[in-house]
Amino acid sequence: MYPNLRPWRVIPNESSYQQNRTRRTGNQTRFINIYRFLATVNAINKEFGVFLSLIIFFLCFFTFGQLAIKSDNHYIKVAVLDSGINKELDFFQGVVFEEVNLIHPGEKIVDDFNHGTPVAGIIVGEGNAPFGRNLKIYDIKLLDEKGNGTIDHLIEAINWCIDKKVDFVNISFGFQTPHAELESIINKALEQGITIVAAAGNTYGLATDYPAKLDGVLSIGSINEQNKRSSFSAIGKIDYVFNGEDVQSINHHGQASDFTGTSFAAAYATHLFIQLKETYKEVETKENFNAFLQQYTVTKDFWHEAEYGKGTIFIQ
Repeated sequence: MYPNLRPWRVIPNESSYQQNRTRRTGNQTRFINIYRFLATVNAINKEFGVFLSLIIFFLCFFTFGQLAIKSDNHYIKVAVLDSGINKELDFFQGVVFEEVNLIHPGEKIVDDFNHGTPVAGIIVGEGNAPFGRNLKIYDIKLLDEKGNGTIDHLIEAINWCIDKKVDFVNISFGFQTPHAELESIINKALEQGITIVAAAGNTYGLATDYPAKLDGVLSIGSINEQNKRSSFSAIGKIDYVFNGEDVQSINHHGQASDFTGTSFAAAYATHLFIQLKETYKEVETKENFNAFLQQYTVTKDFWHEAEYGKGTIFIQ
């Protein structure tokens, strides 16, 4: 399964976004409980209550409020540009989401292509390990029920990711036609320190798809259990390879299923890169994240760069 983005189909961009936080942080809950307490105090003693309310309000703002802001900044922010994620599934319990629906603006996102949900499932990992509540996923729906989308929506989505200051963008689809405006917005995202992971494409040995083909974008090819290139995986500009055959995840109904394609190899790459991003933030280094990844790269003698890139990532 590999969606196709149709660059010749032009649909006007939508300026309004629907943003949805599906979880309330513990700090926000405490803040609400304190507010209820203030209302009780006011009912008992109006004059003293007003004075006390002001004092506690400012204390709350500079303690609980600041903690909530700090907590948000410590999320690992991952944007999944796909067919949408069925976020109500038990599998995603504990993960914080924010969404924007570019296919049907203003409507709740539904994964009607059974692609975005398994991609997100691989990125999160079973049991939400190892990320827990430190992971925030930006669910951006830009593929319809047939897996089709537009370049305009892809550009809009990446620009939205820049505004949100995400850490990662996962793009598990592609196309063969270059696009100058798309390349420009991707370069802008890369300059902001955003890591973009993209599927190389199920081109059966033909050229790598865009946007994986662009410089700076981490292009992910597929290998099998024998560590050989999957027959469907692209050849050309490849950065890393990961297993993309019979990858376990969940479908859009929440059932365990196996998925095959560079889409899912890319999702697994993002899963591993998130782990290394935590390490990267802890160490003092002047090298960029893409260079940092090479410390964890392994390869084999028969792996040629055009098929296997730098190799694969190994984390002990």
